Amino acid sequence: MQNITTIFGAPGCGKTTYLIGVLKDLLKTYAPEEIAFVSFTKKGAYEGKERALEKFKQFTHAQFKFFRTLHSIAFSVLGYNRQRVIGKHHYKQFSKALGMRFTGYYTEEFYHTDDQYLFYYFLKNNNPKTASIYDDTIDQWKANFVEHNYIKFKEWAGVKDFDDMLLEFIARNEPLPVKVAIIDEAQDLTCLQWNFCEVAFRNCEKIFIGGDDDQAIYEWSGSDIDTFLSLPGDRVILDKSYRMQDKLLKYSKRFTNLIGKRVDKVFDPVGAGGGIYYHNTLDSVPLTEDESWYLLSRNNCFLKQYSDILKGHGYVFTHKHKRSIHQNMIHAINCYERKRSGKELDIDDELLVRKFLRIDYERGTPWYEALSFDVSDLDYYRNIIKTKGHQKDTNFHVSTIHGVKGGEADNVVLMMDITRNVRKNVERNPDSEMRCLYVGCTRARKNLHIVYSTGRSGYDDILRV
Repeated sequence: MQNITTIFGAPGCGKTTYLIGVLKDLLKTYAPEEIAFVSFTKKGAYEGKERALEKFKQFTHAQFKFFRTLHSIAFSVLGYNRQRVIGKHHYKQFSKALGMRFTGYYTEEFYHTDDQYLFYYFLKNNNPKTASIYDDTIDQWKANFVEHNYIKFKEWAGVKDFDDMLLEFIARNEPLPVKVAIIDEAQDLTCLQWNFCEVAFRNCEKIFIGGDDDQAIYEWSGSDIDTFLSLPGDRVILDKSYRMQDKLLKYSKRFTNLIGKRVDKVFDPVGAGGGIYYHNTLDSVPLTEDESWYLLSRNNCFLKQYSDILKGHGYVFTHKHKRSIHQNMIHAINCYERKRSGKELDIDDELLVRKFLRIDYERGTPWYEALSFDVSDLDYYRNIIKTKGHQKDTNFHVSTIHGVKGGEADNVVLMMDITRNVRKNVERNPDSEMRCLYVGCTRARKNLHIVYSTGRSGYDDILRV
């Protein structure tokens, strides 16, 4: 009979550290090859592996062979190679064949694009109940057409997608040769992935499952929170957050208190303090460069407002993990100015400058007249060159809430604007939106800045509860 323990870890409670402690005890009895450490994301799985290797130096990388994502395990066990996995060029081929456009990349903002039909197909594989929400809103004839031809295309191209791997592994019905399984980020697993775990870890003596139902924000892509909440066995609730200050912890409870189905978690803050501030406009948020900042929104379409504000201040930032400035362009500008002052350039720098030179440039003119440039960014780059042209790092990060799950910053700015579709989801599935708000505000170590919505749709009414 399996011994199952579920570990519930609120934001900043050190869940992964706890699981590594569990691993330390397990290694007294089991060999590394007898233990699986799996996660919903590559980051989670590889963090577990790297931390294990760092802590247990007597073992080799190869010995932790089941410290991977679920898809990676299926890929390895089934003996696949990269050529057999569908890629971007396959989606381009498929798009051309059907006269449609498929990217193979999905967010919940897929509406009104051809990707919605493949998304619907994948969602039916991963969580039929969630997929049924879209039954009445999607063109079923076109969805069936795309599904039929997508399956035929994969057969013709001799490739599989990630869901195919899990389905094939489940159909083989052969458990992994491990005695213990540690499953991290379990609140994000889909029905299909839970089925995979059931087969893979059927023969395990012990299973440890870590997660936080309050941070389950991937229901739109098929995560099965009901299975996570109904797991049998013992429960461990980590009772201290090493991130959240007292005021931030109390504020976050207004969202979890509105979640209908959840596990109650009582835990202590890291200390007294923390600030909650409200703003009518982004302009009033007191941005500073000496601390880290997350500037967050529920939807991608509102992120440009953050970018515009940061550019106006002349700050370097990342937008969805991409830097706001191109280092090659900064280097080209500095090289051009060195050349203009009479200094010699090496061949590589000379070629770089020529790459950006305008055809009609005149010798001796400043870089902003000589180099080809996006006019909308010209003032921004001029400001950057004057103040921080050699800056490599930045404390400002612009992202959706989903994009920073698992991360933290000293300060979080949370925009209350939402799209019409999210507004509908608030009415249809309020728990999922409460969890999203909870994840957003619990990224903050020190201060949370709430910016009221400027349109008709916003989270503002929830804040007034």
